Amino acid sequence: MKLKTFLFLAILTFKITYNQAQISNFKEKFELPEKVKETSGLLFLDGKIITHNDSGNDANLYEIDSLSGTILRTISIANATNIDWEDLAENDTHLFIADIGNNNGNRQDLKIYTILKSDFKNNNSVSAEIISFSYEDQVSFVSQPNSSNFDAEGIVIYEDAVLIFTKNWVDLKTNVYKIPLTAGSHVASKVSTANVEGLITGAVFNDNRFFLTGYESSLIPFLIYVSYNRAPGEDIFLSGFHKISLKDELGQGSQIEGITNIGLTGKYYISRENFSTTISGITITFKQKLYEFYDETAPLLSTAKSQLALLSICPNPTIHKIKIKTSLPFSNITVYSSLGTKVDVPIFLNKKEIDISSLSSGVYYLKIQLKNRGSSVIKKVIKL
Repeated sequence: MKLKTFLFLAILTFKITYNQAQISNFKEKFELPEKVKETSGLLFLDGKIITHNDSGNDANLYEIDSLSGTILRTISIANATNIDWEDLAENDTHLFIADIGNNNGNRQDLKIYTILKSDFKNNNSVSAEIISFSYEDQVSFVSQPNSSNFDAEGIVIYEDAVLIFTKNWVDLKTNVYKIPLTAGSHVASKVSTANVEGLITGAVFNDNRFFLTGYESSLIPFLIYVSYNRAPGEDIFLSGFHKISLKDELGQGSQIEGITNIGLTGKYYISRENFSTTISGITITFKQKLYEFYDETAPLLSTAKSQLALLSICPNPTIHKIKIKTSLPFSNITVYSSLGTKVDVPIFLNKKEIDISSLSSGVYYLKIQLKNRGSSVIKKVIKL
């Protein structure tokens, strides 16, 4: 989403207290290729970075090498048009492209393209199913450039539904709407709202926590963090949120667009679009880049090394059952896919045993909650 028409808001100021979530090691990874200088959505899939450009560009996804930053493949969506692509999400079987940008608030063709992962991995041209939707509380479709609360740039997949995070130009809040994952036409119902005092540009859900990207009217980039300890349910902002300024890390005027997690490692990538602006009479150009940071609340990072050393699993890799070897008392075990979604398998706590024979081949994570320590341990397991 371009910022040019938003600069008039820069004269507004807000007094904000930032409640710092524990992020660390924020740094630049590399400059993104010129071909994706309008990077918007972001995804990490099979060790590669997936992104796309925003409004008016080709209906393509770009697969980028996560080490060198070079484009490996261009995948065209044969039956799609990039009216205003804004975000990417995934579940175990599909990729989701959010054509939900709505600068003028008058679109009546909002949609999400769904693509089989198997098609994406094996072809450079794919077709998508289409989820169309409208907002339950939108009654006017008169064009109002940057003066509507029905623009949107962030989606996540949550409990077999799509959650859409709006980019509210009027009140600088974000509303959360829910639609089914099934193809067809749907009415999006509002399930949550938060006064983020800025414009939300991307979203990711991982291990029961949310991260959102955005920027303020003064063009200061930020992250919104919704804790894994939040109240359960669709009203994800019910327990509040933390706002983290990225002014020092990225600079005032940076337009961050996409965010994605790297499994359950606690590591995240965010992308910045190429953008030029004038601040205090000085013209500044920000190149398209990829950044990374760590969420220190992730169990893999917050668990002491001594505890990790006292717990092991075997055999690993395995076909059938996993045995947990530890002297540490634990109260619960949860199994997650590589996407951070919970997987239901037989767990025998008294035997310290888990049966994963029903799972497909791939990488999974065990989250082992320790008793009386207020922490948990994450262990990676490979299912053959």
